Amino acid sequence: MEEYGTLHAEPIKVGKYKGHKYFVNMNQFLCLNGYAEIPEKWKEGEEDYIDVHGGVTFKGYLINGEEKVRVIGFDTMHLGDSPTHWNLCRVEKECKHLIDEIIEVMED
Repeated sequence: MEEYGTLHAEPIKVGKYKGHKYFVNMNQFLCLNGYAEIPEKWKEGEEDYIDVHGGVTFKGYLINGEEKVRVIGFDTMHLGDSPTHWNLCRVEKECKHLIDEIIEVMED
């Protein structure tokens, strides 16, 4: 997957898990999206091996104020998704799962 670009965002949640930052943003449709920092040594195409809700739908940079972080992310706007199901707690949990997946891919 080629990088889609740069996302300028003010996350509603920023956290850190196992040494990686994660971000939860609300999009223009009032649905939450999750993103996780990827390491510098991340290779093109490794995101294809990530198992996250709906697959990886974003690869690029997230700019939060002065901070620019290289991320991959997922959204919660797939058929059957609902904002009541994909609340902040669930999206944050999926961000942590995404980080676990990133770590696993990097170890292989």
